[in-house]
Amino acid sequence: MMCMLVPCVAQAGDDEYIKVDWYPLFTDSVGWNIYTGDLVLGWNSASGADVAMGRSVDIGWLSVVGAKYNTGHGQRITMGLGINWRNFRLDKGKQFVQDEGHMSIVDAPAQASGVISRVKVFSLTLPVMLRQRIASKIDVFAGPVLNFNLHASMETTYTLAGDKVKHKSNHIHQVPVTVDVMGGIKWRCLGCYVRYSPCHVLREQYAPAFNPLTVGLYIGF
Repeated sequence: MMCMLVPCVAQAGDDEYIKVDWYPLFTDSVGWNIYTGDLVLGWNSASGADVAMGRSVDIGWLSVVGAKYNTGHGQRITMGLGINWRNFRLDKGKQFVQDEGHMSIVDAPAQASGVISRVKVFSLTLPVMLRQRIASKIDVFAGPVLNFNLHASMETTYTLAGDKVKHKSNHIHQVPVTVDVMGGIKWRCLGCYVRYSPCHVLREQYAPAFNPLTVGLYIGF
């Protein structure tokens, strides 16, 4: 009797095992799909600070891994986990300085040459984008981007009287979580985007309050 029960139990277990066909999840079919993509390269400006837009760079991978939902009617919703690196470099003749934990923007020494002063911010991002096809192979997209600002630093370098001067700090009190609004247009996989943050990058009680505005190029998949 026991010998007869064993194969019956094994057969029941085989029947209850759910086999998942992963292949459709990696396609662009209607419904849910696994997703990766959306590379951005932009240039930052900032209200409230003398940021040189041509020398301040925004580099990001919006969806290292994520999911997308295709409605089948030209709409797509994407969400995922990404990374972002932003650089805010001041205009020539200006510098970030930090004194007793408080950072400010002042003029660089009059005789200094080669002045470079910047703030860098590294973030993990959670973008949620709605895309709409408006013409053949042309899409518009928009949505919020949640930023977890894990690390920020300040660095100022210049040459004065033949000596190299460098000031650096890894404790500049970035706001830990901020939200951006992002939108753009693309043809096939190439496009452009605009990204604005109504949130300050650094805490007001420790540093100048400024809000980034970014314009750049977009590669989407």
